[in-house]
Amino acid sequence: MSGYIDEGAKRRLLKLLDTGEEVDIREIVSAVLGPHPDDELVELVLMAIESMKSPVTNDQLIEGINNLRLWREDNS
Repeated sequence: MSGYIDEGAKRRLLKLLDTGEEVDIREIVSAVLGPHPDDELVELVLMAIESMKSPVTNDQLIEGINNLRLWREDNS
């Protein structure tokens, strides 16, 4: 799945970010994966974002969130 960007997720994320308002991580994860993401996944995404040393594109953000979800599914 690496490299694949869900166009629906991209549209939802852009709509969220285009509001010009501050958004939290839970809203970003919901835009990418759908409503009601679980707390553990939101926390994993938050830790990943906090550890980043440079900006990322929206596509990289979407791919990273999806990869974290897949990694967690594979390791649970």
